[in-house]
Amino acid sequence: MMISMMALRDRRSRLVGYFVSGCPDDVRNSAGPDDEAKSIVERVPALARLAGRSVIVPVTPALVRDGAITRFASVDAVWLLATEALDDAATRRSVDRLIGAGFQFALMGYPEGEPLPPSLTGSTIMLDAARTAPATLDARIRVLNEAGLRPLVRGVDDRVTRQRVLAAGTPLYCGRQLTRGAGVAPDRTTEDSIIRSIMMLAAFADGRPPDGTFDAFVRDDPHVAASLLKAMSSASLGVRGPRSVSHALTMLGRDAIMERMVAVTARLIGEAAQDPELAFLALRRARLCERVGTALDAAPHPRARVIAGLLSTLEFALGSPGPVIAQRLALTPALKDVMVDRALPLGQLLDVVDAMDYGWWDDMLYRSQRLGIRPRVIAEAWTDAWRAARDELGITRADGF
Repeated sequence: MMISMMALRDRRSRLVGYFVSGCPDDVRNSAGPDDEAKSIVERVPALARLAGRSVIVPVTPALVRDGAITRFASVDAVWLLATEALDDAATRRSVDRLIGAGFQFALMGYPEGEPLPPSLTGSTIMLDAARTAPATLDARIRVLNEAGLRPLVRGVDDRVTRQRVLAAGTPLYCGRQLTRGAGVAPDRTTEDSIIRSIMMLAAFADGRPPDGTFDAFVRDDPHVAASLLKAMSSASLGVRGPRSVSHALTMLGRDAIMERMVAVTARLIGEAAQDPELAFLALRRARLCERVGTALDAAPHPRARVIAGLLSTLEFALGSPGPVIAQRLALTPALKDVMVDRALPLGQLLDVVDAMDYGWWDDMLYRSQRLGIRPRVIAEAWTDAWRAARDELGITRADGF
């Protein structure tokens, strides 16, 4: 079973949790929905640790009735059940009993049948923006709010839809990563540092060892220098860490500092958007491309692969389309293609990464097949990249929603 986790955000676009979705490794020989849901449920403890936040996990009525989730009482998970499943009396009784034992449930779909049981007062109701007419969706959000329920709208894949559902009163939404809202003031100095960092990394994307120009860059750019020293202040480098960038270069050498520049650039991307989750996304994608890119024909150097992952998130931080940003950068044809056409293998890999991040399973399976990479390889690398990015950024447990 391949797993993806999509970010859940509140009205201020802050990350509050993740929505889990899954797809069988082989859709042609997949088991029934109960077995598929059970495969996801079995991985919930590991997913909750990986996410570091609350996770919404889809379950089937059969798993609820037979007690398959009862052993996860200590896991920070919200169990997502189809609303119509409550029409079954046995399922309804099981939900009431589990809520009484401290479990949390959310419902998928607008409740149009019998009234919900009192135990579900205040629960989250997931609506689908892609499958509901805008006027109907807005009306349902308002009705749910008035009833003391909490709507969560999925499929918020553009800024117009985001603005509309927030205006209607939804407290939670999920969908594609979007560019920063108009309320986020641009930070031009940080943006300039991002551009310079990308160009410096790209200058050595072919694997050449960094030279004195790299030393001068990390010393002279105030944002880069501060982020680099902050990232390196750890017990592994002494109680205080390096005293300066020059000290760090002497302690670790240029190659090690070049490697740390990937995480530093990801942090700057998040700072420019005022969104820590974007920094995490940028570094996850960089590490995923680094791992999976070895399977591409004429695989680029690992540095080029990590740069491709960072480039795929620039539009969200800088608020401009990829082709416009590409004009500001001196990039190789393969890296420029990542931001413009995605016609070359490295760009096509980013299309697979997009599909994996958002749980677009049909698209992910088709695109990975076109690249000649087994979906399972991508799914395993996705998990490894998620874990590596958390460790590099020092992300710890955060409160759920």
